Amino acid sequence: MTDTTYRRRLLGTSMLAGAAIVAASALMSTPVLAQDAEDDQVEDIVVTGSRIARQDYVANSPIVTVSQEDFQATGSVTIDTLINDLPQFTPATNATSNNPSNGGQANVQLRGLGTTRTLVLMNGRRIVPSNASSVVDLNILPTALIQNIETITGGASSTYGSDAVAGVLNFLLNDDFEGVQVDFQYGETDRNDGGTDSINLTVGGDIADGRGNAVISLGYSHREAIFNAARDFAQIGGFSGASPLGNTVFDATNLPSAAAVTAAINGAIPSHTFGFNNNGTLFTHQGYRDFVSPGGIDYDGSRQPGPLQSADFLYTTAPLNYMILPQDRYNVFGAVNYEINPAAEVYTEFLFSQYETANVLAATPAAGPVTGFRVPSTNPFIPAELAALLASRPNPTGTFRLDKRFSALGPRRGSENYSVYQITTGIRGDLAGTRDWTYDMFLSYGRVDNVTTQSGNVSRSAVQRLLEAPDGGRSLCAGGFNPFGETQLSAACASFIGRLSKNTVTNDQRVFEINLQGGWFDLPAGEVRVALGGGYREQNYNFVPDALLSGTFVLNGVTGPDVAGFNAAQPLSGAQKVYEGYGEILIPLLRDLPLIRNLETNLGYRLSSYDRIGTTEAYKADLNWEIVDGLRLRGGIQRAVRAPSIGELFGPQNLNFPNVGAPTSTTGARQFSGDPCDIRGAYRAPGAAGAASVRTLCLAQGVPAAVIDTYTFANQQVSGLTGGNPNLTEETADSFTVGLTWQSPFSNPWLSNLSASIDYYDIAIENVVGTVSVTEQFRRCFNFDGTSNPSYDQNNFFCTLFQRDPNSGQVINTFETNANLATLETSGIDFQVDWAAELADLGAPDWGRLAFNITGTKLEEWQRQDLPGGAFTDRLGTVSNTLGLTFPEWKWLSSLNWSYGPVNLGVRWRYQGEVANFNNRTQIIEAIDYFDLNASWAVNDTVSLRAGVNNLTDELAPVYTPSIASNTDPSTYDVLGRRYYVGLTARF
Repeated sequence: MTDTTYRRRLLGTSMLAGAAIVAASALMSTPVLAQDAEDDQVEDIVVTGSRIARQDYVANSPIVTVSQEDFQATGSVTIDTLINDLPQFTPATNATSNNPSNGGQANVQLRGLGTTRTLVLMNGRRIVPSNASSVVDLNILPTALIQNIETITGGASSTYGSDAVAGVLNFLLNDDFEGVQVDFQYGETDRNDGGTDSINLTVGGDIADGRGNAVISLGYSHREAIFNAARDFAQIGGFSGASPLGNTVFDATNLPSAAAVTAAINGAIPSHTFGFNNNGTLFTHQGYRDFVSPGGIDYDGSRQPGPLQSADFLYTTAPLNYMILPQDRYNVFGAVNYEINPAAEVYTEFLFSQYETANVLAATPAAGPVTGFRVPSTNPFIPAELAALLASRPNPTGTFRLDKRFSALGPRRGSENYSVYQITTGIRGDLAGTRDWTYDMFLSYGRVDNVTTQSGNVSRSAVQRLLEAPDGGRSLCAGGFNPFGETQLSAACASFIGRLSKNTVTNDQRVFEINLQGGWFDLPAGEVRVALGGGYREQNYNFVPDALLSGTFVLNGVTGPDVAGFNAAQPLSGAQKVYEGYGEILIPLLRDLPLIRNLETNLGYRLSSYDRIGTTEAYKADLNWEIVDGLRLRGGIQRAVRAPSIGELFGPQNLNFPNVGAPTSTTGARQFSGDPCDIRGAYRAPGAAGAASVRTLCLAQGVPAAVIDTYTFANQQVSGLTGGNPNLTEETADSFTVGLTWQSPFSNPWLSNLSASIDYYDIAIENVVGTVSVTEQFRRCFNFDGTSNPSYDQNNFFCTLFQRDPNSGQVINTFETNANLATLETSGIDFQVDWAAELADLGAPDWGRLAFNITGTKLEEWQRQDLPGGAFTDRLGTVSNTLGLTFPEWKWLSSLNWSYGPVNLGVRWRYQGEVANFNNRTQIIEAIDYFDLNASWAVNDTVSLRAGVNNLTDELAPVYTPSIASNTDPSTYDVLGRRYYVGLTARF
């Protein structure tokens, strides 16, 4: 078997009849569905989703393909930006993921089913994952050598094993490259920021008189950071009650007198949140009473007119955070193969990637009963107005709580350094004495090393020492620590309380596989073909946090982390091993009958044995019916499985700060956010259904009676615990697809290059591994839907997932630990149309060729059930404050391209349908249309130039609250605005 033959078997749908349209599109061959192969020269083809190779193969499941030309035509520097344009994907963590962040990784998810349920392959083989969730980071892939990307949606576990629940993303590399190629690209926004540049050098050619080939590709890319302050829509937001001025909420059991409070601030009441002006006076967060602003958008942003305007004081952290993460990335990929004889071709691939990135957040807040401080009444820095209130308390010598944001230490910065490599070596060839059987046996080893360096942390114990010192800490560091108002710290005090932490991750994966396939015997309708194989896979993960982050501090009877800033973390170490075997058979059933030109079925089965969860089974049954020439009915059922990841199994309980949003007084169905006990919110709004029962439940949970009718929660985050569960079992998913594909049989030039497809899919996942979000805990505990807790019982399951501080009533512990929940269901319709024609054939002047493509999705259903028999949470047509959960009913991507000789011009239309705010269904985000222009010119056989404009009309992201980040969903909506790029490719 020659290497050319093998590569033809690997390339799959790029060589099918639909590839004629891909070639016609030239510059913008946006996703093309796999169709029939008509090229008689193609020997064997492997389609993603099957292990069987054969001539004239077709895909029984929907497959979408993009190519190298798409990267160049869209100005994409990182792979995820191109993939997330496809309607089948719901954007997840990417370059905009500052907070929440995944360490700068680029992850993708199909159907919005989670990054853990989309399997990413390279040349049909697994890639070393980059985190404890077993998710692949697309940053590590060699962009320059990507020839095609095939996406199969729906379960594929019988073919590839665990994780292929939503589908598979398969990157096919050009590993037989010949020649020398240099590619350079630069881009930036029309606001002169967000610069990106990349340069790639690829060298390859035949060796040993054509019996082998070697290729090496070197790449570098750079991406500039952008702060939220650089965009008007993102400047104001990220509201927090903790500010650099400091504030206090007096204990409900030791409140100052109403007379003293009124004397200090007219209209204030003892249960208000009090802040400290720089001039030594007090102000209230409620209503900005007596607030003296230091100036700046961070202090005054929430008072600006607009949808985010607040009647109460809130510190604005948004402008201080990254909107786009910076990145410097180096990639190396090498491949060599050598044919000893037709029965044995040896090959080796080596992948190396090193990149640096960072996330930046506003300065560390230490707030609330868990991370705040206790100040003695003898602190020498206490200003007179505050001293008068303290003296009026029933216990005037008692301590009081202090919340503080430590701007004097600068922002929190988490710097990430990744080093990743993977080496694969194997042997493949023809099995002598068989019909046409081939084998492929390989070993693969990959390793990820990640170092995270975090600055801007604060030692709570060190701060507490300063607060408790009789001299205000002057004896501990120069100047001491005055927390009342904006704090100026000496270098000695900054060193005394500041902490630098460093975390390390090592993760490796070992894979052994052997795959065989070929013809078995003939039936009247054709040849029965079979694929068999098995393998072993092992992953080892080890996370070692800085010892500082593991330390705890007990204050006022509450145990919390000693370090505030980046979340406290505990070590995580785990391993997972699996042995697998599979079989697949393709059976031709009928051929050349009326209305049955060809009918065949594809059956598959996989048995897996895990050391942690035991044995799992996956299977499939697909049907392909060619009714008449060009018209096919396809579909099938799949049982997919996903074993819980190392992180889901063994993750320790770590402190986290989930966002619950601000209270809203809108009382319509499902329009609830914030703490339900807050008197400003919809749960307790005058006339709201169940308001009296909510009040009773709040009292039962621990909101003190002294403040129950004035209780407010100044922050939008609560403290919580996340962690793993070693008792998890596997998820099982049943998917069903059915669809029609049509390839025009007509010779008319208007129709000859026309093809279309429409497919329905339905996926139901049982025993879903996940957590019940804090917002969902609140909503269901407080009976937002009228059925989840109709008796307002504090022992309701959802109510037991969080606790309150008895002194203030604030939520101090929420539990978001992993569990096998109930069901996740989604269904929808995918559609695609491709058309191309020569203008001369249409009766126009001979001015080149036109090509059109549209691929889209209509979402019918997306809902999750947390408890068996419980209510489903419907997210169809909504956008959330949780990453990766934006589900418009309609999404599509279309392109129109014109090519004439060496010149190509194209336009893309990206459509994102209307959605409602999941937490406030009355807030509607209108549909958004993005338009992109691109052009290229082949100067000669060696040099080609390209340029383009993305987001031509400068559509910026919509604002909603509570949001994910930057007042929007930055992974879904365009936060950059109009941007330009230019590029050059030279090949010798």
